Amino acid sequence: MKPRLKAAPIAERRRFAVVCFGFEADRVRRQPWHMAHGLALGLVAEGHAVTLVTDAVAPPAAVPYRIERLPGLMARGRVTEELADLVGDLAPERAFLVTGLREIAAMHPLPWAASTSLVLASPRLRLREILSLGPRDLWGERHVLLLPFLNALLPASRLRRGFERSGAEGVVYVSRATRRRLTAEGLPPGQVLTPQVEPFDPPAAETPPGEPVVAYLGPPLATRGACLAVEAFERAAAHGLRARLLMLLRPDVPEGLMDRLLRRVEASPAKGRIEVETAMLDAAALRARLAGVRVFLFPFRAPVSEAPLVVLEAGLSGRPVVVLDAPGVGEYARALGGIVARDAGELPAALLCACHRPRPPLEDPGRWTSWPNAAAGLLHDAERPLRPWRFIGLCGVDGSGKTTLLRAIERRLAAEGVASRHVWSRFRNYLSKPLLALTRLTGHNRKEVAGGARVGYHDFEGRPFIAWPFLALQVVDNLIDLALRYRGRRPILGDRCVLDTVVDLAVDTGLDDLLIDRLAPRLVRLLPEPRLICLVERHPARIGEARPDAVADRGFARRQALFRRLADRLDLPVIDNNGLLEESVEQVWRLATPAVNRGEAE
Repeated sequence: MKPRLKAAPIAERRRFAVVCFGFEADRVRRQPWHMAHGLALGLVAEGHAVTLVTDAVAPPAAVPYRIERLPGLMARGRVTEELADLVGDLAPERAFLVTGLREIAAMHPLPWAASTSLVLASPRLRLREILSLGPRDLWGERHVLLLPFLNALLPASRLRRGFERSGAEGVVYVSRATRRRLTAEGLPPGQVLTPQVEPFDPPAAETPPGEPVVAYLGPPLATRGACLAVEAFERAAAHGLRARLLMLLRPDVPEGLMDRLLRRVEASPAKGRIEVETAMLDAAALRARLAGVRVFLFPFRAPVSEAPLVVLEAGLSGRPVVVLDAPGVGEYARALGGIVARDAGELPAALLCACHRPRPPLEDPGRWTSWPNAAAGLLHDAERPLRPWRFIGLCGVDGSGKTTLLRAIERRLAAEGVASRHVWSRFRNYLSKPLLALTRLTGHNRKEVAGGARVGYHDFEGRPFIAWPFLALQVVDNLIDLALRYRGRRPILGDRCVLDTVVDLAVDTGLDDLLIDRLAPRLVRLLPEPRLICLVERHPARIGEARPDAVADRGFARRQALFRRLADRLDLPVIDNNGLLEESVEQVWRLATPAVNRGEAE
């Protein structure tokens, strides 16, 4: 990927330093060196002066930025004297230090004046994710698992102390999953720098003859899911999948690991439909070999590097990608229209689905292939203030995840130094209680068991002698609630705001037009300003997993339709809460920051 260089005016030309360990020429297409190379490319393409400092023996030669090679960068958490002197002489405005978790935990104060961001190169795998591989795989792949294992044992307190001691201003993450895990442990919630890649070639316009091809490519490791790919293919074939499995295996692993996988393929009942090739292919040869592939299968079990590039390269080619929901893998596969299995048992069904459905087109493929855009976003970090909202409210059907989402937003606000107040509004029946008690006696207000829980129903529709008094009392109740609880200087996080009450009233009384077209806009105008209100949507199947009673409610479908109508009437942004919690939080966060600053590194 060769970005077009542009000359910045002298007054705008800024100096940056990127410090990266082991930046060898033959590693540039692998993580985390790909991120360091791309960051430098992007900054140079924006017209800035960039120096990459490394301890590599043979760094790449033909690059558009300056490379300085030193014998060492850090020793026992301290910057070497040579690195300190060099960065001091360069006098960059900002430095990006590519580092890992163990290095952060041991880090001493950085001895230069430049503002420094730590680019986190290693994922925060949990111990159970590593141990789930089993003793045999753990021992056989100890050469790649030792560092993640040691990282998993690091106490959060050591990470926090190391970061605070370093004097760095922030952390740049490569995946939202790692950011979510580490911010929960006390590290700052920095930006996510999305890897930019050159996609595999798109599939041919005409479907090649014969059975579709499913491809796995990479080393024959359990951490990468090599044996799991064979197992998933076997089970999918037993359920009717008519396809072939192509395994392009990198041979740069201990010999015993390759032999083990080959024996597994030889013992497979589907071995006649599995083709194995072991070779180190260059980029051109790899693209040619993948020309006839229909689906990519990458069941990473314990990804030892952040955001494996092969997932992005394959996903951007226009073909479906099937993965396990592993950290740094599932989020990117989802964003690229792939299929994410929650566990190994779902992989065969996911594979069948991928082979028989077209992948939806990407809305903005350019956001994955431009290092200048990605790098430029990092420079606006200080220019992205949170707008001073006084009210952020979420509405939606029960079980859509409003409370969980608001709690996560509350934590993120706290990390930004903003104290907020969570207000949950439901059953605020100040004056309505006598009427509700009376209707309970008449049988118009009752509870039924649904989904294992008691669900309340108000049968007031078509009964104006109940509906209209109830509506009037509920309006007064909400006015009282607004006056009592929606006050103060701290931002209010509204969990079930007045709009949820409007939908409840519409279901209870059947007065949809009056409530949505006339009453809802008036009630919204009474909320604190400036305000942000979003509709949270979730697939009924996902809701049913957490709240079976919500889906069992016979008014569930009607509530969904009313919320969509309300969102159209009030022009509410809609939050898709079917993916990771962090992805949903990010949707709200992008709405909560000024539009002028949305050119971020994601």
